[in-house]
Amino acid sequence: MNNHVPRAPREETLRQLVRDARAEAPPELDWSALEERLLRQAERATRPVKRSPSPLAWGALAVAAAAAFWLAGARVHPTVAQAPESLIEASDPSHRDGDTLALGSRVEAEAHEVSVAHAGRATWTLAPNSRAILAERDERITLRLEQGLVLSRVVPNPKPETFVVEAAGARIAVHGTVFSVALEGGHIMVQVREGVVAVGALGRPPAFLLKAPASGDFAADGRSGSIDGRPVNENDARPAGPQKAPPRAPGAPTPSAQLAPVASAELPVEPSINDIETGVARIVDATSDCFARYTQSVDGVQISVHTALSLKVRDSGAVYAVEFQPPLSPDTEACAAASISQVRFVASKQGAKVTRMLELKK
Repeated sequence: MNNHVPRAPREETLRQLVRDARAEAPPELDWSALEERLLRQAERATRPVKRSPSPLAWGALAVAAAAAFWLAGARVHPTVAQAPESLIEASDPSHRDGDTLALGSRVEAEAHEVSVAHAGRATWTLAPNSRAILAERDERITLRLEQGLVLSRVVPNPKPETFVVEAAGARIAVHGTVFSVALEGGHIMVQVREGVVAVGALGRPPAFLLKAPASGDFAADGRSGSIDGRPVNENDARPAGPQKAPPRAPGAPTPSAQLAPVASAELPVEPSINDIETGVARIVDATSDCFARYTQSVDGVQISVHTALSLKVRDSGAVYAVEFQPPLSPDTEACAAASISQVRFVASKQGAKVTRMLELKK
């Protein structure tokens, strides 16, 4: 008796599909025929059919589907485009040690500012798109600004001109202050936030004095410009020298009352920065000598004192007010006041007020 049971058409189709999938090599697979068969099979699957008693048919279908997806995945090789390389710059400003920079080093700030610090003396920061050369770094720090803007913070020092910025043909010198210098379009712009800044031509004594808060716009040679919108000129800013009396007829009187107004009109508004520094240097030396004379040290221990000296100068050039903050010892202050009273500044129309930080050592 023949027990062979005819296979259902659906099962026979699936077996044939598996045999076809195993017989054909993957590189030579007819994708169009496979797609058509799968579509026909999907259409047949939507028709109601009697569930096959054999689970092998469903397993064969699963194997065939997995093989098809595996072959499809082996055929497709997706590629990922790499992002173009880009230059990434730090958002924080660069910091450099100015005491290790070689003289003549050029410091450039491109997209971001660059700060250079000289420990205990000054810090200067170049704005983006600026360039400067470190020209001097001994008793005086000198920068040569070639392009852009530099902001400087200078530690107060009793010595004159401890920090200098040269831009084009101008020279900007300070004692202790916060200021900026910009070189743009053939002009030099100076902004003084704290302290005092002197401006003049290279190789010549300073002609202009800016006291904070102040701003100046100067020509490239540093000999003319404006301060807070007021035009200034190098020749007008300098104190006049001895004046000769105007010619007179023989035998005509020359009363001093007639010459006084002329002499007064020729006085500068205030002493020039060069005249002030000459007098201040004498006062600093005298105060240092008095401090050394009246300060007692024990076992060779060095004593150092920082104080602010404030002076008021009359139009005649005489000093009429002296103040130390914090105060010095009574003997030292009395000695210093006696010496300062002997110092004379250049006469001017309104006199001057001077403040300097002193470091006294014994």
